[in-house]
Amino acid sequence: MHYFNQAAGGLMPDRVLQAVTDYMQREQALGSYVAAQQAQPQLQQLYAQLAALLHCQPADIALTTGNTHGWCAVVGALPLQAGDRVLVTPGEWGGNYAMLLQLQARTGCVVETMPCTADGHIDLEALEAGLDARVQLIALTWVPANGSTVYDAQALGQLCARHGIPYIIDAAQALGHIPVDVQALQCDVLTAPGRKWLCGPRGTGLVYLKPGFAARLQPMTVDHVSCPITPTGPVLRQDARMLEQSESSVALKLGLLAALDTAQAEGWTQRFAAIAERARQLRSALADVPGLRLHSLAAAPADCGIVPFTLQGHTPAQVQQALLQGHIQVAASGMGFTPLDMQARGLSAVVRASVSAHTTDADIQALVQALQTLSAAPAR
Repeated sequence: MHYFNQAAGGLMPDRVLQAVTDYMQREQALGSYVAAQQAQPQLQQLYAQLAALLHCQPADIALTTGNTHGWCAVVGALPLQAGDRVLVTPGEWGGNYAMLLQLQARTGCVVETMPCTADGHIDLEALEAGLDARVQLIALTWVPANGSTVYDAQALGQLCARHGIPYIIDAAQALGHIPVDVQALQCDVLTAPGRKWLCGPRGTGLVYLKPGFAARLQPMTVDHVSCPITPTGPVLRQDARMLEQSESSVALKLGLLAALDTAQAEGWTQRFAAIAERARQLRSALADVPGLRLHSLAAAPADCGIVPFTLQGHTPAQVQQALLQGHIQVAASGMGFTPLDMQARGLSAVVRASVSAHTTDADIQALVQALQTLSAAPAR
């Protein structure tokens, strides 16, 4: 399989599958509680590795079942009120936008789109001019799911820090794809899944909470882990672990640890560089396909690992299925992935090809040749 669907889910290394299987066999032999107790040193390593990758402390990390779980847990715990303004970019992930519209209907907060330039940059000057005391959250999907651009998350973080505005970053398409430093970003919250660019198993993810930010949250769901019972009553934790609950898969967490071990052995710097180089190569090669149009915004860097395009005479779903018959996998990214951006540009869907550090010249050649053949075929 020539795999260009990293943005949906990275292919797990063999050691990830082995780690999950080994733990499940231990759980079968020992029972879930004893097996989990024995795995605690490895789980502490997982927190430590994620903290090192994000440049924070292990206590700042909560483990989740995926990006949506973590993002919604945090945003749903914010004490938003009627009239509060919540600002997003046109590239906001559709699932996040749906959650915000639910909060708008429930609380009376107002969801607004940040001003952007024609080439896709956030217009920081216009944004700052429009700020007032009612802005209670700025939410950024750093790398939009349709690959339209890569926003300047650090510059936006500086603006939020100056004005004391809570700042949450959805790094689902960033963590493991590009370097992430929460100190430089100055974000209060960052969320990501384990299954995409980290190449961990589905059902894993994380939340970073800036120290002290937990005090601003009112979680909708707690248990004896996030809110331990003491002789004087329940006491809500005041770190990132306030978002965790006791019922979770230890096997999948150990799989994520194995994925991080693999990436660390290869070298994160080398992986980031390889993704960037393959992205540039893919964009250049696609220029040779007749009728193919790239749909990245002008501000998008050429080394973004997500490459969106359409092929004249063929719908994205048709392209996806035709390529799959030739053992080439891409995604068809619908309007719901990034509704604000797609509707603004009149796009109903795009083909999304995403590279990995292990994408080869042969992979790119196979994709380009298949698209050239499809382009020459009669439109359906």
